[in-house]
Amino acid sequence: MRRVRKIRIPVHRLEVGTVIPFTLLDERDQVLLFRGQTVTKAFLERLRRRAMTTVVAEVVEEVREEAAKEDVSLEVKMKTLSCLEDTMHGLAQGRHVSLEPLEEQVGAILEEVRAHEELVIPIVQLKRHDDFTFTHSLNVAIIALFIGKFLGLGREDLAQLGLGALFHDLGKLKIPPEILRKPSALSDDEWRIIREHPLVAKNLLDNQRALEDLVKFVPLEHHERLDGSGYPLRLGAEAIHLFSRIVAVADVYEALTSQRPYRKPMPVAEAVEYLMGNAGYRLDERVVRVFVAHLSPYQVGDVVRLSDGREAVVSRLNPVLPFRPCVAVRVPDGRGGYITEEIDLARSLTLTIVEELSMKSRVLLPS
Repeated sequence: MRRVRKIRIPVHRLEVGTVIPFTLLDERDQVLLFRGQTVTKAFLERLRRRAMTTVVAEVVEEVREEAAKEDVSLEVKMKTLSCLEDTMHGLAQGRHVSLEPLEEQVGAILEEVRAHEELVIPIVQLKRHDDFTFTHSLNVAIIALFIGKFLGLGREDLAQLGLGALFHDLGKLKIPPEILRKPSALSDDEWRIIREHPLVAKNLLDNQRALEDLVKFVPLEHHERLDGSGYPLRLGAEAIHLFSRIVAVADVYEALTSQRPYRKPMPVAEAVEYLMGNAGYRLDERVVRVFVAHLSPYQVGDVVRLSDGREAVVSRLNPVLPFRPCVAVRVPDGRGGYITEEIDLARSLTLTIVEELSMKSRVLLPS
């Protein structure tokens, strides 16, 4: 069953380059922009000439009880994770390794990414306590593929992007575990070792002659920054390939929102603020905006804390304002019991989500 909701949006919130996940209407219900079209400078100029300060978003929702569809199935992720560990360990040890099994798994992920019909994607991140390098690499690859898809990359480019993203932290397998897991600040010498891992990865992959150069350059460049402040080569904006820019955004987001020995995971909203704050001078602005525009930070069933102190369960996603979903809270019924009340945070001026308590978008794997 489908339900249509209409939400008023200020024109100043529409940004050039944004792909609209709903149909935009004027006050007379005339279509201004269809779902899936892109906001252009000319479109905004037309709205200004008509002196329009707001537009109406017509949101079509599927009303159903089950949780939102995952980004990529857990079965495909687990197979890829196993294959990735074997391949990366073999490369790090200098053994001859066939990349065909891993390339097949990248193809399986890619098929699910391309088949995903939703414009708002719930990013489901795998977690594991014993070694986060592999789960991190898989999470980054999936995020990068979704970004690449919404940037309009073709299948062959996406396949190379996905493989490069899986290998982006290959060089860390040569770093002593005590440095990677150190819970306190790194020394200058330890930091120097960390900063060498992109070069180490590139050198390891150079031995794979059948591998495309673009795949090899993603691990080399994913820590480079547009303003030249990155490492290991301090490349400027023009020298950093688009694939590396995409993986840089995916890498930063995944790292910030994951558990690390030296800090707790950052709430998604704060991670997005960090990305937006670095867009345009350290991170590619277009890549950041495309990712944020399609990111759903919550899934149905997530438990969160609201700004008034109450715990709530996410009951429905909001494709227009994904950071303000509908939530269910328990309220007294006046007879000593409780009833469940749904709150649409998109309609609340003061009530917000301030803490993530139990997230279905974080899948913990056995050690």
